Parts: sequence; C-alpha cells; structure tokens
Amino acid sequence: MVAELIWQQKHNPYAAGLPPAPRLQICERVPALAGPDAGREAEGEAAAGWENRLIHGDKSLVLPALLAEFAGTVDLIYIDPPFMTERTYRSGRGLAYHDRWQGNLDGYLQWLYETFLLLYRLLAPRGSLYVHLDWRAVHFARLLLDEVFREAAPAGGGFQNEIIWHYHSGGRPRRSRGFARKHDTLLLYTRSRQYCFHGERVGPLRGRERRNHMRRQVEADGRVCWTIRAGGRLYRYYEDEPMTPADVWCDISHLHQRDPERNGYATQKPAALLERILLASSEENDLVLDCFCGSGVTPAVAERLGRRWIACDGSPLAIEVTRERLLRLAPRRPFCVQRPLSQP
Repeated sequence: MVAELIWQQKHNPYAAGLPPAPRLQICERVPALAGPDAGREAEGEAAAGWENRLIHGDKSLVLPALLAEFAGTVDLIYIDPPFMTERTYRSGRGLAYHDRWQGNLDGYLQWLYETFLLLYRLLAPRGSLYVHLDWRAVHFARLLLDEVFREAAPAGGGFQNEIIWHYHSGGRPRRSRGFARKHDTLLLYTRSRQYCFHGERVGPLRGRERRNHMRRQVEADGRVCWTIRAGGRLYRYYEDEPMTPADVWCDISHLHQRDPERNGYATQKPAALLERILLASSEENDLVLDCFCGSGVTPAVAERLGRRWIACDGSPLAIEVTRERLLRLAPRRPFCVQRPLSQP
C-alpha cells in the first residue's frame, strides 16, 4: 500500500499517451577535442557515432522529445530542480531563473509530478534517479516519487536511499529561534533492485580508527585488519579497503563566493558532489541526463569521467555558461547544441 499525495487539479497528463513530441533542431555542432590522455581514444571508439547534447528548452518540451528516442535507455538521471524558494536568481552575468510560485504549492506539485512521470519513462531498467531538493519540498517529492515508481516495486525498484549533504557554510536561521538549516537532501530511486551501484569507488578507506570495540590485528603479510565477533561469526575489515559509503555526506563543501570552480551561475553545485554520484551509479559510456543543468556541472563531470550525457535547461544563461564550461575541457567528445522547433 502506498500513501498518495492529493492536491487541487491533480492529474496525469500522460495517462492516455504522450502528446506529439517537438523535433529537436541542431543549432551548433562542436567537434571533439583531443587531449594528452591516449586512453580516451579507445573510449571514443567505443562511443563511435554518439554526439552529446546540450539542449535549450523547457523540460515540458524537451523530455517528450527525448522520449521518442531514449525511452527506457537513460542509465543515470540527476536533477537539481527549483526548490520553491520564491526567489529570482541572478548573477553578474544576468538572470539565471525564476523560482517564484506565488505560494501556489498545488501548481508546484503538479509541475514536479509531471517531471517525475517523464523521467521515469526515460530511465533504463537498471537505471537510477537522484532528486536534489531541500527542506521546502523534499517531503512532498518523496510521496510523489513513491507513487510514480509504484509499478517498479515488484522488481525491487523504488526508494533506495535518502542522502543528506551536510555543508558547513550558510544556513543561518532568519528567526532568532531555530536550528541552522545546513543540509540538502538527495533521494535515490531505481527501476529495479538490479541497479548499478559501486560503493567501493566512493567509500572512504577504513583507516586506523577503532570502531565498535573492534580488535586490531596484523596478519602474516603485514596487512592490518580490525576484527569483531557477532552472532557466532568473526568479521574482518582491512585498513586499506574502502568502507560502505554512508548516507550522510559531510566531506563535500558548498562553493564559497570566490571559489575558482564558480562560473557565474547562481545555485551552482560542486563538481565533487556529482563526481561521487556518477562514480557510484554509472559505468563508462553510460548515458547520463540532467534536465536542469544550470551551471553545467553534470555534463562537465560526465565528460571527464567518460560518460555520455544529455544536458537541458530553459535558461539562456545556463546554456551559455554550460557551453563555455564544456569548451574548456580537453579531451572532449563532440557535442551539439539543440532546441525544440516549437520553442519561440
């Protein structure tokens, strides 16, 4: 049994099928750029004929257009949508985006619901979806995602993790009473229990710290391990092996205002955050999608790690800064800039 969230004028606009999808027009083609790492040549051959995509358009147009070609094939989706902050985000380079809903929670929930419905159709059978939000809407999002992923439950899909990204800066309460809000939340949902996950790539080494009354031992080959007996069994953990990564991430900082990684886009997320997600939940040449690409961090990290990518945003500034960021990468696979033909 799944609890269902109800709001005014809730409806599934895709229950009877998708509307005619607009065609994506290519506005620019950017050729590949070779780099000093010869190993990427073989990687490029493995993805021969593929062209990464940077798409300027609202998700309501872009996602149906992508479904015509990529339904059930996207290996990893990460989205950092508007948080319903009731703010307009600008920088020295101009308007980034409006996150104003005039207090219309029903409208925001319908908008988010439609996004999840389309993303679910794009996700591959072994694919993963990460949704990045904060205290304002994450509790609503979890109920929406539970409903959208309900049909994946028999295959072991649906909710897998709630990840807390705790940062040390910001978060000062506006009121004189209350705790500082110093974390975002990432929800991980999958289409099945057979989803891609490599905790060993991102887990910290166990190290020398003693945990849970463990006993330290040095084996004949010089390796140091920690042992503990529980339930009649002896468990052994080596100092030089990674631990299972926890669901509270305290080691990735927010980007401060003068951080050299910043590219002038408001609400920019650090590359280290996306690197952890992509390393854990995708393989080389897997297809990664971000339909709110903003500062371009997802396609930039995907490019560096050898993943194929599709990045979209309705903000002209987001497309501009993402394109500039990608042009600075070497090596780089070819990519094209597109827009829906029906977009004014």
